Amino acid sequence: PAPPPPLTAPAGPDSPPTNDDEVLGNVAVAAYNAMLIAADAIKAGAKNSDVTAAVERVATNYGVTPISTVRMHQMKRFVIDGVKEVALKEPTADELEEGEEKVPECTFEQGEVYAVDVALSTGDGKVRPGTLRTTVFKRNVETSYKLKMKASRYVLSEVDKKFPTLPFTLRHFGEETQAKMGVQECVAHGLLTPYPCLHEKAGEKVAHFKCTVLLLPSGTSRVTGLDMPEYFKTDKTPDEETAKVLAAIAEKAAKKAKKKAAKKKKKKASS
Repeated sequence: PAPPPPLTAPAGPDSPPTNDDEVLGNVAVAAYNAMLIAADAIKAGAKNSDVTAAVERVATNYGVTPISTVRMHQMKRFVIDGVKEVALKEPTADELEEGEEKVPECTFEQGEVYAVDVALSTGDGKVRPGTLRTTVFKRNVETSYKLKMKASRYVLSEVDKKFPTLPFTLRHFGEETQAKMGVQECVAHGLLTPYPCLHEKAGEKVAHFKCTVLLLPSGTSRVTGLDMPEYFKTDKTPDEETAKVLAAIAEKAAKKAKKKAAKKKKKKASS
């Protein structure tokens, strides 16, 4: 019989989920802490290589590996993958020889917005395409081509009208069967960028956390992202430098929560 899943759903609304997989708990804690450290490191005047080094430091301490193809991106209105990027790890000489690209160095500036995207693995960090069909795509507005198939022209017309800049799924099309036929030619000629389902080696665990940061005059502000689920735990502790940064982040969050609660109490008292 198959082993029970490590993450067990709660029996009721008052019972929290449980996680019995220590390896999964370790990589999840590592990924979440790496996300917090990366978000804190993205500040005006800092370089993307500083963030990469911080993520690698956290991953090494917890004994896990960054997913090499995952990137953090600068975001603008209608642009989710801007020019400035942050890698989760520096490619080795062998990886560069195999064709992996090194992210150009850049400096963060005030007024910018970044998607902090951290994925860590218990494996080698080299994900591969699997058997699942790709259903999410994005229009490549810099490319044009005169399509031959009617189904392809239908797809491109619908994309240009409804999804000109942001990703979409084939479920959004009224004629989904026709869309499945037409999307192939669009991808082949670079009109659409596919978002394939990638997999680690069988048996390995992957944890993925995201948030958004704004580089404001007052400093870096994290405006999206979920709290760490309490059922993910590990016996490993962060390195000294990471522990200091995490403590400062927790202290800042506590002050913000206290200030918000006092403001809410004052507003309630006045009403």
